[in-house]
Amino acid sequence: MNEPALTIRNLSKTFSGQVVLDRVDLVLGEAEVHALVGQNGSGKSTLIKVLAGYHQPDPGASAAVAGRPLQLGSASAAHDQGIRFVHQDLGLVLELSIVENLMLTTPYPRAFPGRIRWREARRLAARMLGRVGLETDVRRPVGELGLADRTGVAIARALPDPDLGRAVLVLDEPTASLPGDEVERLLATIRRLRDAGHSILLVSHHLDEVLDVADQITVLRDGHKVACTARAGVDQDGLTRLIVGHNLAISTGRQEAAASTEAGVLHLDGVAGGTVRSVSVTVRRGEIVGIAGLTGSGREALGAMVSGRLPRTGGVLVDGAAVEPANPAAALAAGLAFVPGERARYGTFASMTVRHNVTMGSLRRHVRRGRIDARSERREVQGWIDELGIVTRGADAPITSLSGGNQQKVLVARALRLEPKALVLDDPTAGIDIKAREAVHQIIERSTESGLAVLLVSTDSDELARLCDRVLVMSHGRVAREILRGAGLTPEAIDHAQVAAVAA
Repeated sequence: MNEPALTIRNLSKTFSGQVVLDRVDLVLGEAEVHALVGQNGSGKSTLIKVLAGYHQPDPGASAAVAGRPLQLGSASAAHDQGIRFVHQDLGLVLELSIVENLMLTTPYPRAFPGRIRWREARRLAARMLGRVGLETDVRRPVGELGLADRTGVAIARALPDPDLGRAVLVLDEPTASLPGDEVERLLATIRRLRDAGHSILLVSHHLDEVLDVADQITVLRDGHKVACTARAGVDQDGLTRLIVGHNLAISTGRQEAAASTEAGVLHLDGVAGGTVRSVSVTVRRGEIVGIAGLTGSGREALGAMVSGRLPRTGGVLVDGAAVEPANPAAALAAGLAFVPGERARYGTFASMTVRHNVTMGSLRRHVRRGRIDARSERREVQGWIDELGIVTRGADAPITSLSGGNQQKVLVARALRLEPKALVLDDPTAGIDIKAREAVHQIIERSTESGLAVLLVSTDSDELARLCDRVLVMSHGRVAREILRGAGLTPEAIDHAQVAAVAA
């Protein structure tokens, strides 16, 4: 009997005392598609990151590839033993041709004295594409391809040379960004790879696709493995119950929002782009409207589109003034401030101080005769430090010396000091501890007392249930559910609605 393609035993991972994976086992069979499913925060991403070598596991975990021990937490060990990853961010260079993208990880065939044999490189690239069922001119820029074909190129690049044997291929939400008409093409590619003997670990929120293509399904919930079942042993309702831990008990009909005498401040009218197909919503003065949705629903891109970081179509108005697309400066000028959740990538300026990070949005009030009055700037920043309870050595401390929660408070201070009319928050408490999370929540609640309209995009159902007057649940790029403040707005109801919306 052949050894499993991949075996993981007793995998745990703890961050700052919080257990996010608790003694998880997983067995991926040879020439099998094994789906890994669960809600946001269930531990799927952490498991993949340990396998990829990005995180180190807690002591006691073990793994093997085809019976050979695998050092978890080592990227080189995973690669050497044939494990390949295709993430949502495909890592393709759209301006380069297909052959140039494929050769980023494969040596070019060369002639003396080092010149590239382009004809041979094109033949090699065509063979690589053939393994995933793609036939196209490899001289085409990748940017000309549809999303499914781009994913196919990324998979072709990830596969090892046939002489090195079959791969363990990890696909992380491969259909999350795909239009519906391109999903089946990618699923056909997955089946083709399985039939060729490759073993595939598929991470997906789309249960219909999982039940279509997977042979085995492992369910994670709150860091625990709660089930491993053959595809034939579960239907969509049963799989949904395993994922959320409850029977689905939420109305599929959208409720009407309660009438309000407050004026609308932030208006979204048919906002679209990427995975967002069309979103329209009005946020009133003093109101907090939440946006929920599983990965690939469009939720993760909406805040960045509204704020101008990502391009969009459709209208955004702040107090009746139109905001130009893909123009963060125009959004700020209209009175819209944005707090990103990915602090290191989009929020903080790592080489600067707390003071500079707070005042980066506008220094106008501290300019005296064409020069910055540093003393005035420090006084203002110290006021925000005191008001928001930012724990720091002082205004001139490096931003990197602060904890994640205190860095997040700095970003909130940067937004609030602009006295915006509308505030867009994108996962504002991601990656911070419980105490800091509570402090940020209190700041958000206080900010609405002066009439600020808040759009809160979050993957945290507890956060949405606590803060929001209503929660809009996205699926397939649109708003699929609305849950109003009251007895029905609970974390469980939000979880149910997210899974139900995908299943609908």
